[in-house]
Amino acid sequence: PLLEQEIPQSVPGVQTLLGAGRQSLLRTNKSCKHVVWKGSALAALHCGRPPESPVNYGSPPSIGKKLNGKYRLERLVPTAVYQHMKMHKRILGHLSSVYCVTFDRTGRRIFTGSDDCLVKIWATDDGRLLATLRGHAAEISDMAVNYENTMIAAGSCDKMIRVWCLRTCAPLAVLQGHSASITSLQFSPLCSGSKRYLSSTGADGTICFWLWDAGTLKINPRPTKFTERPRPGVQMICSSFSAGGMFLATGSTDHIIRVYFFGSGQPEKISELEFHTDKVDSIQFSNSSSRFVSGSRDGTARIWQFKRREWKSILLDMATRPAGQTLQGVEDKITKLKVTMVAWDRHDNSVITAVNNMTLKVWNSFTGQLIHILMGHEDEVFVLEPHPFDPRVLFSAGHDGNVIVWDLARGVKIRSYFNMIEGQGHGAVFDCKCSPDGQHFACTDSHGHLLIFGFGSSSKYDKIADQMFFHSDYRPLIRDANNFVLDEQTQQAPHLMPPPFLVDVDGNPHPARYQRLVPGRENCREEQLIPQMGVTSSGMENFTSLRRTNQEVSPLDSMIQRLQQEQDQRRSGEAGTSSTSRISRGSVSSTSEVHSPPNIGLRRSGQIEGVRQMHSNAPRSEIATERDLVAWSRRVVVPELSSGVASDYSSDYSDWTADAGINLQPPKKIPKIKTKKAESSSEDEEGPEKQKNLFMLIFCVHFLQRLAVGVLAENGLTLEEWLPSAWITDTVPRRCPFVPQMGDEVYYFRQGHEAYVVMAKKNKIYSINPKKQPWHKMELREQELMKIVGIKYEVGLPTLCCLKLAFLDPDTGKLTGGSFTMKYHDMPDVIDFLVLRQQFDDAKHRRWNIGDRFRSVIDDAWWFGTIESQEPLQPDYPDSLFQCYNVCWDNGDTEKMSPWDMELIPSNAVFPEELGTSVPLTDDERRTLLYKPLDGEWGSRTRDEECDRIIAGINQLMTLDIASAFVAPVDLQAYPMYCTVVAYPTDLSTIKQRLESRFYRRLSSLMWEVRYIEHNTRTFNEPGSPIVKSAKFVTDLLLHFIKDQSCYDIIPLYNAMKKKVLSDSDEVSGCVLDISIVFRTTVFSPTRHKSTSYDIQSWKKQCQELLNLIFQCEDSEPFRQPVDLLEYPDYRDIIDTPMDFATVRETLEAGNYESPMELCKDVRLIFSNSKAYTPSKRSRVRLSFFVNLSHCLVWPSDSSSGVSLGMQLFNIVFLFPILRRCWVPS
Repeated sequence: PLLEQEIPQSVPGVQTLLGAGRQSLLRTNKSCKHVVWKGSALAALHCGRPPESPVNYGSPPSIGKKLNGKYRLERLVPTAVYQHMKMHKRILGHLSSVYCVTFDRTGRRIFTGSDDCLVKIWATDDGRLLATLRGHAAEISDMAVNYENTMIAAGSCDKMIRVWCLRTCAPLAVLQGHSASITSLQFSPLCSGSKRYLSSTGADGTICFWLWDAGTLKINPRPTKFTERPRPGVQMICSSFSAGGMFLATGSTDHIIRVYFFGSGQPEKISELEFHTDKVDSIQFSNSSSRFVSGSRDGTARIWQFKRREWKSILLDMATRPAGQTLQGVEDKITKLKVTMVAWDRHDNSVITAVNNMTLKVWNSFTGQLIHILMGHEDEVFVLEPHPFDPRVLFSAGHDGNVIVWDLARGVKIRSYFNMIEGQGHGAVFDCKCSPDGQHFACTDSHGHLLIFGFGSSSKYDKIADQMFFHSDYRPLIRDANNFVLDEQTQQAPHLMPPPFLVDVDGNPHPARYQRLVPGRENCREEQLIPQMGVTSSGMENFTSLRRTNQEVSPLDSMIQRLQQEQDQRRSGEAGTSSTSRISRGSVSSTSEVHSPPNIGLRRSGQIEGVRQMHSNAPRSEIATERDLVAWSRRVVVPELSSGVASDYSSDYSDWTADAGINLQPPKKIPKIKTKKAESSSEDEEGPEKQKNLFMLIFCVHFLQRLAVGVLAENGLTLEEWLPSAWITDTVPRRCPFVPQMGDEVYYFRQGHEAYVVMAKKNKIYSINPKKQPWHKMELREQELMKIVGIKYEVGLPTLCCLKLAFLDPDTGKLTGGSFTMKYHDMPDVIDFLVLRQQFDDAKHRRWNIGDRFRSVIDDAWWFGTIESQEPLQPDYPDSLFQCYNVCWDNGDTEKMSPWDMELIPSNAVFPEELGTSVPLTDDERRTLLYKPLDGEWGSRTRDEECDRIIAGINQLMTLDIASAFVAPVDLQAYPMYCTVVAYPTDLSTIKQRLESRFYRRLSSLMWEVRYIEHNTRTFNEPGSPIVKSAKFVTDLLLHFIKDQSCYDIIPLYNAMKKKVLSDSDEVSGCVLDISIVFRTTVFSPTRHKSTSYDIQSWKKQCQELLNLIFQCEDSEPFRQPVDLLEYPDYRDIIDTPMDFATVRETLEAGNYESPMELCKDVRLIFSNSKAYTPSKRSRVRLSFFVNLSHCLVWPSDSSSGVSLGMQLFNIVFLFPILRRCWVPS
């Protein structure tokens, strides 16, 4: 105590014998005093510079440079200098959030990449907008400038990388190597002659290395590609090159760090470091060594270094605190600490980590010791930017809108800036970069702003406008086969177009003094700087260099223009305004009042909060084009209603059925009693209200399609991932993997099923409960003879096959009465545990001996090996034949094999030229391995005869108009949500190909798949819609043809069925005979309804059904009941009006809602409350929640305004919360 009073410790409360200075128990007044260095002490060099004095040194003399010609940066430029950096300008240049910003290598240009699909180039010195790089069709995810400063590459959520020349802004390449969003781009600093590399990682779990030539700037479109995806859903998130470019480290969601090496001339993977327990989403190599730091969501970071031929790491635990220091309860509110970003200081002495408790931690990079905890942010930090040459300075930015300059040596804040936007709150800062010379740094935010900071005067920046857009920024583009783009209006490449005009966010042209800032307009005459205004064919104001008169206007564009002008008149109250008052204007001065159309560049109320908006929010004229009308007129795309909603038809058939024999009947549809709807003339259907509703629905459906793709991409998923894997969709029969078909008699091996469950659970493929497996419910032997009596497929990642297996008596061949169900899918390294009975019996009769040679089919090739021994796979099942042989392949590998996977080697077999390689499987050999049908499985004919007959019938059926929608697979580009709803896609072409390859083992298997044409159509579309009725007609027609083995011509059967349908119902004739008009006659026919009055009970019933569907959705659980105030005591301090779905339902049942809009208001309140209270700005709404809700988007119309009501509810209930919550707090 006496020592503490006389000479207090610098950190109170720490008792140690190992301390030094003020922490030493032997400290004295003399040892703790500031030592004053004499001038002679500085007359020396340490590492090329004068010795560094302690941080607490008083007033050191600045004579180091005078004595030895050198200086120390901290003496020449104290950190207080950075207090003079100020914000020169905040420029609104994008319509959506800007997540990417970077400088070129000279620091004279700034590049911004935004969610509005644009890359913009700005001048650093004065903030001018220099150019806009167009071409991407989705959000910009990352950008990189090469070290030669000759080109820029931008990756996007549209799966493409576009590369532009920095000198001419011409596109150099469009690189297409990924099947999902691009997550990171890096130019390699490695130089080998003129050979260079560009690396890209994707949400598809792949990394691509693109070779390019520094002299010609030509990029090889075929990359060196590594697929690192041990299970579906794995994404490569981040990457970083070493200082010399010899190493590249990547982080991914499977917790693994992968290191690639370039020393051998080609990139190769040398290490997989699996030490983190959660996804690795930040990684950074040091500036001057082979060390790198990785940050993970498991709450740790690791500093890696290659020593003694292996990678060793230093653990940085985010739960570590300096002795005697507290965080004032900040960490108590965070249930799990996570690293959000990592960085090095310039000299690599320190590592900085950002933690989700809003703190930054500074660590000694050599020992892993925690040096400082920096506190100042009020929300999570995702941006750490070290100064380019000053190791003491770090810039940090976060979602709280704060940009802070830190002194790392002292652990204090130098300067902070708050991104407050007048009238809109603060803008979250998404990215920040410092110029190479350290004179400027640039930030981007959630509202589309670019913020430029620097030293000195802001006078140059005062000469530019606050909002800078080019009038051509959002004009539609057309794309060629290689995805290069042309401007749709001028038919020119964007970089070859004349200099554009400068406009504000509403599309209004800036005055002439601003127009001179556009490159190429500096010396134009005054009259050339003011654009002429005109209205395009879509009703939008545009700029024209010459007035065009005889320009064709499409009917759809005229409709859009008329509707837009009517909407303008309603909003402004100018009922008498002429619809042509905007068409021709002379010069527009900067002070004249210009009324921009509402859909031109306006930031809607749902967007000003800075959420990551979809690119379709930007004004684009392709929202509803003639191509949209043509596409939508051919097919009705309406998400299915719930099973509880009654449809016009019911079926007694299910694909989950125990009747799997040859006599399986097609589904019998029983029409339900329904009232006949009033007919109307075609003239009535084409009224103005009809056109308006048509336009509204086209717009909303088109928007939803884009939204679905964006949500999938944002979650690292692609449309292709939702498709069933090749083992389900393959059209060629194979021994392995086993594809179940209805009626198959199989042997079930419990050991294999248990191994599958263990592997699926270990790799977290999907949620699986081992305790609910069949061996826990009944006694199962090591092998059981079963019959497949039910097959279903479930949508998901991956697509699961659900089987119902019934026990079969091996002697009588009859069902014994017992059964069980199971789910599985084909997995690599998991052996089939279902084996066809015929294949098993053939293998059982073979007698294999030790030393026997055999061959086996693997990936359509013969591989040869030798049997070494026989022993059971597990002692618990001594009699099981499952993997009972130990074999040695000719290449030296050893493996366990089952007897049904081994074939005898015939005398005429072809052997590989080199021992240990394989021989391709021939078509004749494949046919000999096919399943041999039993008597009666193909009726009274042989399989070949029956397949040829049915193929001929399908060829005839495919020529009929009624079957045109089912001839080919569904186009996922036109209907991106199809693969998220339909688990087992099929069509007539696929069925035909499978018949040609003799894929089906019996007629009942074929008939099961034919029924899936109707099943899929009914699943994806509205029950009872014309396309569903057409699918039923096609399915029934083909089933009748298949069953009638004496029929060789399907046309008479078609005519007979058509005549019967026409006689049964006149109403069905339209949908059967003319598919091209089903969309407009059924979906958009307000006059077909019984009454034009507004039915209150109808919307209440529909709202009740909607709430029931939401309650059934698993992801709605957090919103079902009121928030527990005991668990969240501060909830009412933040939320004024709590709301939940239970309260909404009770209010609806009590009849207290007078209109559906009141209900929608409460639903919106639920989501807005969630956003206001949830602390994390990076949380995501689960993709499944969006997909499940999207199934509810059908709103049956019961009045003439039904479509309008449905669209209002669609926008308010779904589009608003999805748009604003898919990328922000849930």
